[in-house]
Amino acid sequence: MKTCPKCHKIYEDSQKFCSECGTQLVLTPVSQALRGGGNGGNQQEGAGTPVQDQSTGEGTQEQGNSQPGNNWQQYQQQQQYQYQQNPYGPGNNPSFGARFQANIPDANTWKPMYFSFEGRMSRGTYVCRWLILLLSAVVIGLICGIISFLAPLGLVALIALAVSQISLAVRRLHDRGHSGLWLLVCVVPALNLLMFVYLLFAQGQPGQNEYGMEE
Repeated sequence: MKTCPKCHKIYEDSQKFCSECGTQLVLTPVSQALRGGGNGGNQQEGAGTPVQDQSTGEGTQEQGNSQPGNNWQQYQQQQQYQYQQNPYGPGNNPSFGARFQANIPDANTWKPMYFSFEGRMSRGTYVCRWLILLLSAVVIGLICGIISFLAPLGLVALIALAVSQISLAVRRLHDRGHSGLWLLVCVVPALNLLMFVYLLFAQGQPGQNEYGMEE
């Protein structure tokens, strides 16, 4: 799996650039560990090789090997066309295991991944991060139940997880084109479960809406 170092969106290995900001993608920490460091995945692709022009004596660049910034528009058009032809292909619908691993945060990505209230979040990403937070809450509860003097720290950690859950829900609502204020309906006991089901199964708006591009 690859991730955008600027906006932290997750992509398959076949992707080269972020579809939203155009930044070159890098391997996620998990993928780097699985590949023994992943040095090959972070090398610049498409760098041109200078060729001497015999007629003018000036150095030119091989055709088709221009820098990524020069052919980004063409690449983006190709990716959009491929997505329209096969929206559920390998490059656009990574496996659950790969997506789950890519959503495990590290020291650099935990804040934008789990405590940001801006942008959009797809159903797959929401499910993976929700499960990670649920597992974290279970582990914290077990530890605090065994080691009772850690209960105050456990309470603080659970509050942080609750804030993170709200962050995920807000971005999931953004994916549907709704304001995060829709979460206020969760104060009604009968509606909080319906809201959760809605967040799990509602399909995001295609393309771009007022909260950004689809994930």
